Amino acid sequence: MKRASPTCRQVTGLTLIELLVALAIFAVLGVMGYRAVAVATTSRERVSAEFQRWQDASRFLQAVENDLTQFVPRADWRGPAVGDALSLVVRPGQLEWSFLKLDGASGSVRRRGYRLDAGHLSQLRWPGTDNLALPTAYLMLDQVTALRCVVVDTANRRHGRWPDAGAIAAAVDLELELDNVGTLRRLIPLR
Repeated sequence: MKRASPTCRQVTGLTLIELLVALAIFAVLGVMGYRAVAVATTSRERVSAEFQRWQDASRFLQAVENDLTQFVPRADWRGPAVGDALSLVVRPGQLEWSFLKLDGASGSVRRRGYRLDAGHLSQLRWPGTDNLALPTAYLMLDQVTALRCVVVDTANRRHGRWPDAGAIAAAVDLELELDNVGTLRRLIPLR
């Protein structure tokens, strides 16, 4: 019987160099995986914030359209009120407009409005029809660059301020400019 000499043994296992190369490959793959997850998370957060911004803008435009479709011209309503049925006031750095509308809950007429002040767009709700009382303001949009509101009369003349003697309002042309989004425009007919 022959015995194998101790110098001829086969060595099994990894050398130190092979082990270091394997660790380096796993480290590179780990860093690449971490970067991919970080980029995906950042992108997801950015897209989610942008989607929320578009939803808020859409919600604002829908609220304005709903309110203006319930607009009550002064000729259709003879109740007590201080102020015009539709009022558009432009001041430096601020735009505010208000109007009378039917209140669906109670069937009465209420004053509703919107104000842009220092980049904040708020919905204004008065307790009644008077514009002398202080309205309750509800923030609807932030980071608004500009809001342009023009009243179009029945002769298709455009008015930057309202009321205008002798003219009857037919529509409101609304232009909303948002930071990093662009300009949204709606022409809303009055009933």
